[in-house]
Amino acid sequence: MTDFRSHFYPPYGDEYFTVMLFNSVDCSGIIEECLKIYQVASSIEAQTKKEFGEIKMDSFVDIPQPSRFRIGGLFSDNNFVVPIYQRNYAWGKNEVEDFWDDLKDLIDGERSSHFFGQIVTFKNGKEEQEIIDGQQRLTTSTIFLAVIRDISLKIYQDEFRGHEETVNLESGDDLRIISRQVDKIIRGNKGGTPSLTVQHGENGEEKLPLQAFFFDLTHGTQSAREGHVTSEPMKNMQTAYHDMERKVLETVKQETRLSDRIDKLQSIFELFVNNFYIVMISAPSLQDAFTIFETLNSRGKDLKASDIIKNHLMSLMGQDNIGDANQLWSGITDKLDSNSNRITRFVRTYWAAQYKIVSEAKLYRAVSDRVKDVNQARAFLKNLNNLVELYTVLENPMAPKAHSTFFNNAGVTRRLDVLSRMRVMLYYPIVMAMYHCEYSEADILTVVNKIISVFIRHRTIINDGTNKLETGFSEIAKNIWSLEYSGVDAIIAGMNERLLKTNEETEVAFSVLSKDGGLRGAKKWTLVYLLSELYEVHYDDFDEDLYDKVFDDDNYQLVQISNAAEVGEYQTYIGNWTILEKNLVASNFKDSDRVAEQLAKSSLKGNQDLARTLQQGTWTMDDIKRRQESFADDVTLIW
Repeated sequence: MTDFRSHFYPPYGDEYFTVMLFNSVDCSGIIEECLKIYQVASSIEAQTKKEFGEIKMDSFVDIPQPSRFRIGGLFSDNNFVVPIYQRNYAWGKNEVEDFWDDLKDLIDGERSSHFFGQIVTFKNGKEEQEIIDGQQRLTTSTIFLAVIRDISLKIYQDEFRGHEETVNLESGDDLRIISRQVDKIIRGNKGGTPSLTVQHGENGEEKLPLQAFFFDLTHGTQSAREGHVTSEPMKNMQTAYHDMERKVLETVKQETRLSDRIDKLQSIFELFVNNFYIVMISAPSLQDAFTIFETLNSRGKDLKASDIIKNHLMSLMGQDNIGDANQLWSGITDKLDSNSNRITRFVRTYWAAQYKIVSEAKLYRAVSDRVKDVNQARAFLKNLNNLVELYTVLENPMAPKAHSTFFNNAGVTRRLDVLSRMRVMLYYPIVMAMYHCEYSEADILTVVNKIISVFIRHRTIINDGTNKLETGFSEIAKNIWSLEYSGVDAIIAGMNERLLKTNEETEVAFSVLSKDGGLRGAKKWTLVYLLSELYEVHYDDFDEDLYDKVFDDDNYQLVQISNAAEVGEYQTYIGNWTILEKNLVASNFKDSDRVAEQLAKSSLKGNQDLARTLQQGTWTMDDIKRRQESFADDVTLIW
């Protein structure tokens, strides 16, 4: 036995953490985790001193002594429940693969033990351990144990039942012992309390849909293993079951004799329950548990910022308000398909609209520094709830159909769709701030048009980086949100002053502007948009039907006037591109006479003018430059 107490002597009192570990155990991970816990205590103390000065010892968060458990003992000694405010089971193939690889190291004898990480819990009034951090590991562990039991039962049924006279009954007993041991760990049979409840009902509701499915899956019900499910967490659980089942069977079937296969299965089971270790921190209060969780995970290595932010918000609500707050959060996240990446992007965009742009890595800290009590948490959730539908419209303005009618002003929707096709998202905070402040749709359209001008000059033509634009759009949005701007004219003036590139530098950059184009995606739509706007202003080609003809119906295709070697790098210059009706695009467009012939048939006056030029002679680099120069004056007029 080794005493590591010298590593964990806290600076703020006479208490100390002591971790007693068997020398035979690979304890480096456990030591690291306990050091991390000590750092949590130190961090909390330092932050508290910074904010409040020296205060009494009992004002600090009570960091309990961590306990080390084997997996088997962990479940035997505790009843775990996943509170309603926790995220659902989300492990996919990669995480399950990592889990198996760690166990396989033990099976192959490469290591004698494995540290499976920490869990943070709070023991509630019913003596249940509410899981604040670690439910993914505990859920996977329970499913894996069920896999072991089900395989042992199947082998027994296939090889022993009805063959008692010809087989080794002792081996059959080994299989039944494995099954009974798993059932004892998982528990829940004959009306007992399961060792893990993944969807904790209130007011006596013990079998909510996810919990009912999880219970069936881990208690041997075939319909849960094989049936069709639509719920994402149920799919994840079912997939994890089958992935682990396949891994175990592949390993067991490497043995040729039945007795060796049974021994291998028993070894896998014993290595998991006896040689997988977890450090468990059971906090004395719910608030302490939340604080420990946040500090352990605030660097965001394992969780998305949205997951930690949710935890922070729920920690502020208290027992009386947490149910309503969780329901509101669920309503918000349902609109984002409960996708952690989308939720994080949404919260980050909202934060940029009200305060400032921050990186995803710093988002949680920014939120937790400002949202510190129940009223601020409610306001935060209210704002998210009011803006989430708008955010989904900004992501995809035309689909589903309800998005296309979100704004009564079709002009707003169309301009947002053009931005969406070009994969422009930096402007979201401005529209969100205007929507929050109840600007009219006409004002929003005016500002969106200015946003397009700023973006086209800054990014599309001059090709400056996005950092200045992202920060600038956030600053504009913050001034809108805080009512620093008195109206739409002030917003436009602010954008002109801070973000709009000058006419001179825009025209210079346009004179050498080159675009690759493409058959689909942002490159295609960016070039299509540039050319259609230039044709509208230069030739009066579209009138008010530009969006309907070019974007809604997608009638036109990008065409290079010449891709001959003689024009060299000028092949991709704007002056060498046009848009032509799709029914006029021919396969043999390398022939300049053929190009001119089809351009002459176009309804666009710009193409007809171009056809006349081509019919007069060859298309050279000088022709491309002259055509591009002819558009230069229009560029600053349009944008």
